[in-house]
This record gives sequence, C-alpha cells and structure tokens, in this order.
Amino acid sequence: MPHAIGISIHTGWGACVVTDGSLRKPQIVHNKVIELLEGAERFCFHRAAEMQPALVKKWLAGLREKALAQARNELAPLLGDVSIGAIVARDGILPDLQSILATHMRIHSAEGLFYRDVFREACGVPCHIVSSNSLDIATLGKLATQPPWGRDQKLAALAALRLQAVRSTRS
Repeated sequence: MPHAIGISIHTGWGACVVTDGSLRKPQIVHNKVIELLEGAERFCFHRAAEMQPALVKKWLAGLREKALAQARNELAPLLGDVSIGAIVARDGILPDLQSILATHMRIHSAEGLFYRDVFREACGVPCHIVSSNSLDIATLGKLATQPPWGRDQKLAALAALRLQAVRSTRS
C-alpha cells in the first residue's frame, strides 16, 4: 500500500510524518520537522500589519514563494511512495488582506492558514484537512521512533494513519 504523509502545522514550520501500516500496526517511515521561514519572517501577517499597505501584497507573495520553494525542497525526499496526505490544521479559506489585518486574532488565524496552504501545495498529492480536535493521540499507543516524537508528530502520524485506514476500506 502506498504511504501517507501527515503534517501538523505551526507558524513557520510543520511536523511531517510519513506512515505505512495501520492503526493496529503503524510504521513510521519518515519523521522530520520542516521549517519554512525563520526569524521575524515566520510571523508574516504580524509583520505585514506594521508595513506600508502598498508594499504588503508583493512582500507576502514573495514570502509565499520562498516558503513554497523551501517546503518542496524539504518534502521531496519524503514523498517518494506517498499518495495521499493529511494536514492537521484549521479548515477554511484565507480571508482578504484587509480583513486579516483588522484584528490580532485574525492575524494569528491567517498565519496558520497561510502555512497550511503552502504545505498542501508543496505536497503535490491530495491532502485532506484534519482538525486536531478530531484526533486522540492516546489511540496511537507507544511507538519506537526517532526523535523528535512529541504531540505534533503523534497528531501528524495519527492523521495519516486514519486516512490510510479510510482509503483501505474503500479499496
């Protein structure tokens, strides 16, 4: 069976786990943290709120291209046998820039959506959005795997394994 990738999104990075097997017998094929943007650039919409409005769209487009190139480069070695992906993030559409910059809460939300969309495009395989609230990492049990292996990696692995389970029941 082809592998699945799970990615748990954060501001500027994602925990990426490629899985095989099932929830009963999970196998972790790859486990990598991928940083897309560093330093203050990570907080792209926070920085945009401080910029001259005329410069923001072009600056954000450049950052998106930079993040997308980094994601593609870092994901390439992981995606060989991957045919489907699960991204642990909030669902929804990135609002227009004026709405985003109107409140601090929207700025935070937009950064999550921004990185979710970058990883989704970079994967090059169909990716499903999975809410972290729908995942109970306790069902994963203990796995012997290479560090890092924290909550984000467990969420990514569980999302990928659940997606594989759904796909195998449809086959």
